[in-house]
Amino acid sequence: MNCAPQSILIIGSGVYGLSTAWALTKRPFFEGVAITIVDDVRGASFPPGDCASVDSSRIVRADYADADYAELAALAQEEWRKQGADELGGQGRYTESGLVLAANNEATQPQMSGMGYTRSSWVNATRIAKESGSSHRIRPLETAKALQDFLGVDGHPGDWGYVNELSGWANAREGMRWMYDRVKATGKVKFVDARVEELVTEGKRVVGARLGDSGVLTAEVVFVAAGAWTGSLIDLRGRVEATAQPLGYMDISPEELEALAKQPVALNLSTGLFIIPPQSRVLKIARHSFGYLNPVLVEKALPPSPSEGREPIVVSRPLTRRDGSSNANELPPDADRALRQALRDMSPIKGLENRPWTETRLCWYSDTSDGNFLADWHPGWEGLFIATGDSGHAYKFLPVLGDKLVDCMAGNGGKLGEKWKWKKEAAGDAGREVDGKFKGLMTMDGSRGGSPGLILREELMLPLC
Repeated sequence: MNCAPQSILIIGSGVYGLSTAWALTKRPFFEGVAITIVDDVRGASFPPGDCASVDSSRIVRADYADADYAELAALAQEEWRKQGADELGGQGRYTESGLVLAANNEATQPQMSGMGYTRSSWVNATRIAKESGSSHRIRPLETAKALQDFLGVDGHPGDWGYVNELSGWANAREGMRWMYDRVKATGKVKFVDARVEELVTEGKRVVGARLGDSGVLTAEVVFVAAGAWTGSLIDLRGRVEATAQPLGYMDISPEELEALAKQPVALNLSTGLFIIPPQSRVLKIARHSFGYLNPVLVEKALPPSPSEGREPIVVSRPLTRRDGSSNANELPPDADRALRQALRDMSPIKGLENRPWTETRLCWYSDTSDGNFLADWHPGWEGLFIATGDSGHAYKFLPVLGDKLVDCMAGNGGKLGEKWKWKKEAAGDAGREVDGKFKGLMTMDGSRGGSPGLILREELMLPLC
């Protein structure tokens, strides 16, 4: 990018969209560029409440098997640790509770297993902590008994793991509100509340977005950061796919809050199950899994190139309350059982697994096959930049991700830019129907639990639309 565009349209106001807008407003190169963010908030606040980044909590960790993500997360943690009232980590937006990362022994241990991921994370987190003289705050827990004793549980939290006192969690909803307020206060970004129906093209170029009211927003650069909805706007089959992850919330007593708030985050990478310490009298339990798929017919997705016409395709698309579904936040039976097992294995308070849920939710990821983000110019269309593929681990990078994405736009993405490039080959038949059965994309980075390929409607026993 040799010269700044006159205008940029950002589709989506989640982590990718807001952090990119924030980064653009701070760079003199983009001074004077007209920046617009469009998202479907239905008259509520930005970002919409059903996007993945709006929730009670998200884990903030530099505990990654991949050294590049570990280093980027450590950089983000420097911002999260700033506790001034007006700073990102202030007013309860970040809590450094510590993290117990664990995994189970398996009959075979391929490199990309929960145990392989956990051990590699320990190596990377320890190396980074050593550079700051803090390696003593990371300690191995080398047996199931050591994990049980540390967490104060008698279930099975894992067979090997470690505690990292330098990790913690963020109040995701409040962090996004903080970012939105900062972007809005610049006066340099226009926010439009509207549903994007399709991308608008002229010849070989994407020039804007058609809205639900048939209006059109145009820009020199269209930056699509629509999270799990991206595949409904652009044909990304075999590259990016929407999957639903189960979350459960239950009310707890003041005494239980006092005890649980002192716990670290507990995450088992073999099962994907995790518990985040509560900030209020509501406890959250979740599973980072292969997820559930919701294949539907999409008629207006942008084809791979201008030489191809738009044809109906089947993609996994989020099912949320914005779609008018009364089942949007219902847990499939296997997810309910799994979250209750997490309480048996990782909570020191007995009997919580029998308590009714106050609320349940399906959190929609934008998954890639290797867990790497996708941030690149579309190879088949001019003027179109795609930033998606959060794979369930983007939120922690909120304070630094936008700068990295803008670097990628400018062709200066470095190692991360190479990692996030558009892959020449899609993942086989993933994201397509094979013999009448939708075949899902699987994220094989070693961090997922559960069973792959589950269809949400089948698991909920819902009738087909």
